[in-house]
Amino acid sequence: MEYLEHHCFPFWNTSCSLDFHLNYVNVLFFLYISAVSVLTVCGNLLVIISITVFKQLHTPTNLLILSLAVSDFLVGICVMPVESVRSINSCFYMGKSQCRIFHIIMYILLFASLINIVLVAIDRYFAVCDPLLYMSKMTMRKTLICIILGWTVSICYNLVPVNFGHLNLTGTTVICFRECAVAFSNALGSADLIVSFIGPCTVILILYVRILAVALRQAKSISKFAKKRVSQNNLKSSRKSEVKATKTLSTIVLVYFICWVPWYIGMLNIKQFQKSSVKLTALLCLFYTNSCINPFIYAISYPWFKKSVKLIVSLKILQTATNHAV
Repeated sequence: MEYLEHHCFPFWNTSCSLDFHLNYVNVLFFLYISAVSVLTVCGNLLVIISITVFKQLHTPTNLLILSLAVSDFLVGICVMPVESVRSINSCFYMGKSQCRIFHIIMYILLFASLINIVLVAIDRYFAVCDPLLYMSKMTMRKTLICIILGWTVSICYNLVPVNFGHLNLTGTTVICFRECAVAFSNALGSADLIVSFIGPCTVILILYVRILAVALRQAKSISKFAKKRVSQNNLKSSRKSEVKATKTLSTIVLVYFICWVPWYIGMLNIKQFQKSSVKLTALLCLFYTNSCINPFIYAISYPWFKKSVKLIVSLKILQTATNHAV
């Protein structure tokens, strides 16, 4: 096969025409990613509107949830529609410059999501491990600065020209038409894996191990608070609220790892997946599922989210008085 006369898949060196090659599996993947995209956009848009409009929800923790929802919303509206089309036959039906822009946007959003997860872990660490100083350490201003810095780091890191070279994983030149894959040398690929995934995930795990240890110690003292005066019941109520928030956000982190880790393991063993686009697409589906699942976790765990959704759906949010109603 002459590579310069035919299009080819990124990994399988097979011809790829401009026509869709439909089969039941590819159609299923297309429908799944499309559905996930719609749920991601709608669910995270509800979170964004809720936290933005209702002043009562303007807290440091909710500001982090808002930032995470923004990154997931943008993944759903900018990345998933393209991936749903590529799930049909792995071809990219735009030019090389659009391919590069697509990858830059995708990596910025995914890295920003991971940074937001790290910030959530830091927030929970201070809330559980240093509750007396939490209000002074995690103010709205400091949280906003951290979020802005996180997005700035993600944008700057993924705009570095060296991250968008023209070498693939084996160091040979990419020559496939209709291919849209960012190519790394082995050294750059390993460094990027450490910076954009292993490093942040290690920080998250360390923080949550510490949180778990402290939470277990605090659980033993709950019965003591129950026997004390009403003035201390307020403190107990506050601690219960923090524990509930920690459980909810810990669930988000756990789901994040469940969805992301298999994809990165697959990338580390890419040779085992080169002959099976189905396996690779299945991992991709799991990967993107993470972006749509967080609003459902909020709906289960947070009464304020349920109330705000009812106000938004019923259009009562248009009444100026409801911005304090949650």
